[in-house]
Amino acid sequence: MKLNILNAFPKELLEVDVSQVHEILGGPTLIHLNGKGEDTLFLSTLLHANEITSFLMLQRFIKRYEKKELPRNLIIFIGNTFAAAEGMRHLPGQMDYNRIWEEGPNAENKMALDIIDYVKDYNLFASIDVHNNTGKNPHYGCINSLDRPFHDLASHFGSHTVYFTEPHNVQSMAFSKICPSITVEAGLPGEEEGIVASLNLVEKIFNTKELSRNPARDSFDIYHTIARMKIDHQARVDFFNDSESEADISLIPDIDEHNFEFVEKQTHFGFIKNQNLLRVIADDGSDITSDFFEMTDGKITSKRLFVPSMFTKDVYVMKEDCLGYVMEVISSNH
Repeated sequence: MKLNILNAFPKELLEVDVSQVHEILGGPTLIHLNGKGEDTLFLSTLLHANEITSFLMLQRFIKRYEKKELPRNLIIFIGNTFAAAEGMRHLPGQMDYNRIWEEGPNAENKMALDIIDYVKDYNLFASIDVHNNTGKNPHYGCINSLDRPFHDLASHFGSHTVYFTEPHNVQSMAFSKICPSITVEAGLPGEEEGIVASLNLVEKIFNTKELSRNPARDSFDIYHTIARMKIDHQARVDFFNDSESEADISLIPDIDEHNFEFVEKQTHFGFIKNQNLLRVIADDGSDITSDFFEMTDGKITSKRLFVPSMFTKDVYVMKEDCLGYVMEVISSNH
């Protein structure tokens, strides 16, 4: 797989729809722009190509500097242009561009490692990877290290910070070995609020000399992702909360309203025909379903207090990735 490397931002990209990016770039592209500082901000976009906020934010960001000298160097990665042309997370049979950042046999793995090798020569100040959710979630930043610079970086985005180590092959994890890195979860794709929030973060970090904690952040709680809720690929799913549904799993219609809320014991989540169709898998790969859910007489009920995130009602994403994550609070500093 050929990785394009450009030394100027193509002006045609500033006005096009996301679906037209591939026509201009022809594939994954690094754009390396020189600024007056000695270090470099890395900005990652369109790893999931239907999560368009990253590109819409990038267009606005570049326009701000069309006639200005950049305060520091900037390396932009525009990822899965192939899938962007089709409005998809990734193409059928294609690797997920946010699961390729490790040694592996595929061309995408080699491309990711080539990018890492490239950026190591340019004194990275920070890395920001912008994503969207498919369910209702507050804006939040994800970090892969509990070191202070990572927490400081995340404090400038959203109301929550999530620490995770799985999936381990994401962009932010790979870059955490090089510099403070963050995955930004900017709400639903294309929402103005998410575009503005991610733009403000990038602008702030691009212009700051040193990373420091955001004094306006009310809470510095850190949520730790400990497991994923997985749905069987063959399961039929609906959101009617109907015990008589023809679907294999009939979830409550407002399931994503529970994101980042404490779920009480005995909370009802829907109905299921076969309890093996819903599994809770811990970061170490162990099955801990029985710790979190009781599935008796076809009812799905929580067995303990926990905090979910990224509950989705997108069945494709649910089967491709997960129904949602299980989190615990590991730090609190008000």
